[in-house]
Amino acid sequence: MSGFEKPGIDPLIEREEEKEGIEKLKSFVEILTEPYRAEGIPVDKSGRIDMRNGAYKAIYPDVEQDFQRTREGGTDSAALLEKKLHTDGEKLEMLAYAVFTKNLSGKFIVMRSAPYDDKKHNVDTLIFDRETGNLVCAFDEVGDTTGDAYEKKKNLVQKRNVDDGGAELKYALRLDEKDGKKTAVPGAADHIPLFYIALPKDRIEKGIREFAKGQEQSEFEKRLFKYFIATLGAQIQGLELYRKRLDPALRQKLVAFKKIVNDLDQRYEKE
Repeated sequence: MSGFEKPGIDPLIEREEEKEGIEKLKSFVEILTEPYRAEGIPVDKSGRIDMRNGAYKAIYPDVEQDFQRTREGGTDSAALLEKKLHTDGEKLEMLAYAVFTKNLSGKFIVMRSAPYDDKKHNVDTLIFDRETGNLVCAFDEVGDTTGDAYEKKKNLVQKRNVDDGGAELKYALRLDEKDGKKTAVPGAADHIPLFYIALPKDRIEKGIREFAKGQEQSEFEKRLFKYFIATLGAQIQGLELYRKRLDPALRQKLVAFKKIVNDLDQRYEKE
């Protein structure tokens, strides 16, 4: 019996359940992004920032060159995209995106990064505050909680925050205010606090199998979000040990995100 099989559970049935879960997750994400696109937020059906959106082309003349640099193997074939969908990293990215959006929609816009920033800046998920216009944080997901890959990711994220001033993005959002109305529009962003989201393979698979359609959440989804918030809180505390070394702009955003995390943590304590 391999390490991925569980006693008493037919692995064929388990794989079929996971396949159904992935399709359910894909469908939910597509529905989830419809309101964003309706208000002009440049995201595609997978929740990714659409770097080829006309609004980005208006400010970046090299959008097509950036896009071509991100094409894996020179193709965007459906087969390639389907293959990527079944990697642990992509599954975790989709799962985390959906869980965060269920819990943060309204005051925040949750997006997956543009392919260019995913590859060049190693950022997977972004949270944008509609009120302040800050990209309050960015996530880099990793499908491990132990081992070399996890330690490498953890150390790299810390270095980028402490030594490099946080994450930067070419394809992001900024706040535009006219006649008292605030609108999220395309723009670059920098000095963004970066965090890692780590989850073991078997918990990724369980999260996908137990993902609930619509805005309701399964008990496992609720536990997942609580776990994500707890790990983010611990990472914030770790960064505060280096407070004097942090870039002032990053430090300000970190304070804002700490308040968000604390408020969410208190909300869950009351439930």
